[in-house]
Amino acid sequence: MASLQPPATIEKLPSDVLSNIFVRLLAKQLAQMRCVSKPWNALLTQSSFVKSHLDHSIRNNDAILLFFYEVFKSFFEPFSAHPSKSPDLELTDFIKLPGNLRSDGASVAGSVNGLICLYHGSRRTSRYVVHICNPSLSRVLTLPPYSMPSCGNDPIRILFRFGFDPKSDDYKVIKIASLLRPPSFLDPMLAGSGIIFFLVKKWFQVEVYSMKKGSWKLITPRFPSHITDICRQDEVCVDGHDGLLHWLGFLDEKWELQTIVAFDLGVETFREMPLPDSLLHHNVSNRMNVLGVLTGKLCVMSCVKDGGCEVWVMDEYGMSESWVKHHVFSQFSGDINPYGFTLRNEFFFEAENDSLALFDPIADKVKRFKTIGRRLSVGKVVDYVDSLVWVAPSEREKGK
Repeated sequence: MASLQPPATIEKLPSDVLSNIFVRLLAKQLAQMRCVSKPWNALLTQSSFVKSHLDHSIRNNDAILLFFYEVFKSFFEPFSAHPSKSPDLELTDFIKLPGNLRSDGASVAGSVNGLICLYHGSRRTSRYVVHICNPSLSRVLTLPPYSMPSCGNDPIRILFRFGFDPKSDDYKVIKIASLLRPPSFLDPMLAGSGIIFFLVKKWFQVEVYSMKKGSWKLITPRFPSHITDICRQDEVCVDGHDGLLHWLGFLDEKWELQTIVAFDLGVETFREMPLPDSLLHHNVSNRMNVLGVLTGKLCVMSCVKDGGCEVWVMDEYGMSESWVKHHVFSQFSGDINPYGFTLRNEFFFEAENDSLALFDPIADKVKRFKTIGRRLSVGKVVDYVDSLVWVAPSEREKGK
């Protein structure tokens, strides 16, 4: 059988012309074309080409949202795919996850540049297996085990987040471990109802995984000790693209006072930033605040029951005085749950009848998703991006 060789006319094309052709193809096709010749393999694996292909994919491909559900079950697909232009449609057999991630049960820690970080395991023992997956290439990297603190029989909570550090061109997973205790204000009748609530007793371990190095590293900075808990309302995966991760934390045991905690993936340190002044003294029981990203900037969506939804944007990152109110969605005067903005700046929310919808502020148009009554609750919403980013540390980096 004759060996597969590129046509002579194509082989003679300049590399910049080839790049302009290849950048328009799907990642799966390009991965196969790496085997054609050494020059093609060298071109298609260059970091500059991978970035150009990613940028082209983000700009020109139709937006696809993946809905990951809170608990994966073997008799359900773990996610469904919906085009944002026509979200009432469901794309079947769009992409597939490897079998072990579909059947073992998993949660999504985050998604950046076409990579999705998932984990599965036992909440009781706080031991999880963490994966980084590129569904475009059907590739999965299983991370080595992380360290576990010794706390006897006390309950431990492990939180994972995933992000990209553009300065080092590295993808990182951050693991935060905390010791838990029941809150002192808990109603005894509620405590006996089988519903279990916990506050953080101690933040005691932060560990960071580097995909370039292929290993975990314990870091000295701990999560701020005065934060009593984290508000885990980050259903839309848009955080972490610019080397920064964010949490909305509580400052008191009654979950009323809130602040923003940021983690810099480059220098691996935490910092704290206040919410807009007008949101600092509102009763959280009557107002829901959710962090997000709008046009590449940190934002807060603040919804009041029967009062619409405000969107505040931090125009100059880290400067508390730069909070600006960009939108007031007064048309959503009912009881809605804000989930966040997609990468294409559409507002994703849950309406009163448990239906999910996208709102385009520019077109002033609401698009509703197909009802997912047969499925479990949505846990994460991921912007699907066709990507050539390989999920493995290089041999050079692993040797360091």
